[in-house]
Amino acid sequence: MPGDWRSRFEYAWQVPDPEPDEGPGLTSRQLDARHWSGSWNGKLHGTITAEADGWLAYVRLEDPPGLSPITTVGRFDTVEAAQVATDEVWARR
Repeated sequence: MPGDWRSRFEYAWQVPDPEPDEGPGLTSRQLDARHWSGSWNGKLHGTITAEADGWLAYVRLEDPPGLSPITTVGRFDTVEAAQVATDEVWARR
């Protein structure tokens, strides 16, 4: 079969943003139009997701054995406000 068989899948053309937005703690990358991730030392610690009424932000504070505590940071009008709040929670851990 000639060509790239993965081109039929939606995720095949989606590439994470190569220019991360540097914050005081987490490094944010846009995964797609509705999702952002925040990482620290290469590990995912924050997630920001678009919902009907704004942006919902979560942060994983620790990496203990078993289940990690995941904290809801809050709902925000803009992704930038969600990133700032997530960075502040991360910095206070």
